[in-house]
Amino acid sequence: MNHDTFQNRSHDRVERTALRVGAAANLVMAVAAWLTYYRSNSEAILLDGNYSFIMFLGMLVALAIARIRSRRTETFPLGLYFSESLYGFIKGLMMIGIITMAVVTSVVRIVFYIVGTTENIPMLNPDPILYYALAMALICMGLSLFYRAQNRRINNRSIILSTDARASFVDGVLSLGIAAGVFLLRNTDPAGSAGFVPFLADSIITLILATMLIGKPISIVREAVIELAGGVAQNRDDRTAIEAVLRHETAEPLVYRESYISKTGSRYLVIATVSVPESGGSVTVEIIEAARRRVIDALGARFPHVIVEFILRPAA
Repeated sequence: MNHDTFQNRSHDRVERTALRVGAAANLVMAVAAWLTYYRSNSEAILLDGNYSFIMFLGMLVALAIARIRSRRTETFPLGLYFSESLYGFIKGLMMIGIITMAVVTSVVRIVFYIVGTTENIPMLNPDPILYYALAMALICMGLSLFYRAQNRRINNRSIILSTDARASFVDGVLSLGIAAGVFLLRNTDPAGSAGFVPFLADSIITLILATMLIGKPISIVREAVIELAGGVAQNRDDRTAIEAVLRHETAEPLVYRESYISKTGSRYLVIATVSVPESGGSVTVEIIEAARRRVIDALGARFPHVIVEFILRPAA
């Protein structure tokens, strides 16, 4: 087994282990949220629980994808990395759907309050929500730190772990927001000037959470569509790093001109255009292949699944 193969297998092993832990944690959080929802009537808790459940389902899919993504077939000779992008697209749409449903429910409750039909607004039981939110915030923050620690073990090469670390951190912040809102609710006098709080606090919190959450699934869907359509990789830092390696490793007599860098899931496709000055003489296949291997080796630590090809053009 060569060094690159060993590194890739180690990378996949760490990633799968972290995803299993994350899947179990998100399932626990989803079940806890649903139980709390039935005891508290809080749409914000239901949104939080459904978000966790989508994360759980996504991780199960991600585990399956991690096993098959590098598999090459006659139909897909470059591997099945597109399945990662397809997974992101579907996951993003599901998250948008859940957030949209929560927003519609909250808006309807606000309308009921404005028109005076408060009997249609279920009253909250704040105590279970407070305990739930604090516990979930601790779990989410711990999970985010765990993902980051596991990703550092493999030199931060896992896109999945990096994404889920950010998502877990956001989920933890949302749980803290719910706890803060419930604390406000418990300390508000229904007969005072803030008498609307017992009726609308949950709807307001849900709308705030939805506003904070909606950017992530929209970004996921947008990037997935670009990847599935073969567009240029959207991470500017990654493109800059790859172009720097191309310039550094393209030695004489080759001259680096430009490149096309696309990303599909965790696989990067790099097509570099090079030329040879008239004084450079002839260029053999061995020279081009040696340059290509140098680029692959230099990129391997950060991009374990990369395809590099050179296109030779006449000198300008």
